[in-house]
Amino acid sequence: MTENILSSVSDKGKKRNVIIFGAHPDDFEVGCSGTILKYFKQINLKIYILSDRYEDGKTRNLKEIDKSFKILGFQKVPFEIFDIPTRIFHDYRSKIRNILYDIAINTEVDIVFTPPIHDIHQDHIVLADEVLRLFREKTIFGYEVIRSGYDFMPNMHVKLTKRIVDLKIKASQCYRSQWSTTKSGGYYFSKDVMSGLMRARGAQFGLEYAEAFEIYQLKL
Repeated sequence: MTENILSSVSDKGKKRNVIIFGAHPDDFEVGCSGTILKYFKQINLKIYILSDRYEDGKTRNLKEIDKSFKILGFQKVPFEIFDIPTRIFHDYRSKIRNILYDIAINTEVDIVFTPPIHDIHQDHIVLADEVLRLFREKTIFGYEVIRSGYDFMPNMHVKLTKRIVDLKIKASQCYRSQWSTTKSGGYYFSKDVMSGLMRARGAQFGLEYAEAFEIYQLKL
């Protein structure tokens, strides 16, 4: 089903237009970069990240994004990052809504990827809530975030090759600043953890590796 949705042309005879939203740098690499890599040549992709800074206002190491995008081959993908401080998205809900509204009315889009709505990270919840509100007429998939998606209940799985799995892990591990700024020490970036999750999701459908998603809206 995913292949038909992502790789088929739209009613206008064009490639599907896909938007990825991430609350923070590294979210989409961890959550859905494997699926995007699989269908990259068959879609038109844009990426929007909401937070370029920590709660105290200190800017993140944005060079990590460049390294990740280079590994994934996304250097030419339209990309924008905004200045919402991490961990306090709830205080900026109106601004986030305005950002997403501008994107929704000015961007042609068929499919949207967002952090999961059932998540314990406050920023992910706010972003997902606004995405569902402002893109309600589009197909919307929630991707899995290892550390905070405790209530994640996938109903779509995408088969991945070992090559794509390795690229996804390598790109995600570019965010070394997260290893030292989180209490977890960034354990979820380890090869064993990331590979193990993709193996587990694949095993649910008799596959070697897979990414899993929650389907929030499906427009066929």
